[in-house]
Amino acid sequence: MNDFGDPWITRHAHYFSDPDAGPDALLNDATEWLQYAYNAIQLLAELVDERENIDAQRLPIMLEGISAFIDMGARCATQAHERMQWQQIQDETAQPPA
Repeated sequence: MNDFGDPWITRHAHYFSDPDAGPDALLNDATEWLQYAYNAIQLLAELVDERENIDAQRLPIMLEGISAFIDMGARCATQAHERMQWQQIQDETAQPPA
């Protein structure tokens, strides 16, 4: 198997966000990645339903790809949550005490 083929890509995929992206943009990205995962699962379900014989070598690659989509969506959501908390802390510290 090629060390830099599909399995390598799915094991080494990471989400790198724009450092200036706000929580809304990150949540939009999370939604997009999770939609990719959903559509891939739907496609896989259709392929399994249509065929009795599934290519056992390609199935793990597709499942790893789906897990990469889900992981990227989770990372986006986590970063959005962290940035919302950071903005809240900055807003609280920027306000003068009453």
